[in-house]
Amino acid sequence: NNSRGKMESIILDAVDQVVLTLSKMAQDLILYSMPEFAYFTLPDNLCSGSSIMPQKKNPCGLELLRAKSATVSACAFQIKNIIKALPSGYNRDFQETKEPFLRGVETGLGCVQIMNLAISKVQVNKEALRAGFRPEIYATDAALDLVAKGMPFRDAYKEVGLHLDQLESRDPETAIKARTYTGTTGNLRLDKAQAALAELESFAETEEEKIDGKITKLVGFPVQLF
Repeated sequence: NNSRGKMESIILDAVDQVVLTLSKMAQDLILYSMPEFAYFTLPDNLCSGSSIMPQKKNPCGLELLRAKSATVSACAFQIKNIIKALPSGYNRDFQETKEPFLRGVETGLGCVQIMNLAISKVQVNKEALRAGFRPEIYATDAALDLVAKGMPFRDAYKEVGLHLDQLESRDPETAIKARTYTGTTGNLRLDKAQAALAELESFAETEEEKIDGKITKLVGFPVQLF
């Protein structure tokens, strides 16, 4: 029972990390879809109108996702508080971990589904994004150009910082692609993430087949759990 309670906590901690990331994504989409930025247009089926303002488009789906991340965190914390001081062996306290565990996992899955819908349907407003690249955003690029010409970075940093008014605009796409070290905008290495995902999916599929086989052997016929 102690091991089971710890496993529930570990699983929910992993789910918690996922929904924390989704919550930040939701906040970014909400912020940058506001008229002041208009970088994105959210899908209508994740928004609702205002009770008084006819022009209002409230990002309710993403706002609720942002709030639901707290629910998952609370469920993980609830389980930890239940099991943190229990002695070894069987304790009836463990029955109180089931509800927060199932609620946390189910809520986390719902958050993933909502964000999947948002990302698949969101409209990217490229012209607004390009317009956001004001000349000063290229300050680092200008400093690195000076370094490439032989100037120490400390001096290049100071030189550019003192003459921000002289910065010229550049092509955003060219500037993005110029960042090629691993993890940067021009070299995200999504192939690594995709390979890790494929490996995880293969493992999960194999384990699911094993579990289905054992359940079928136990009850005498296939059982569709999910």
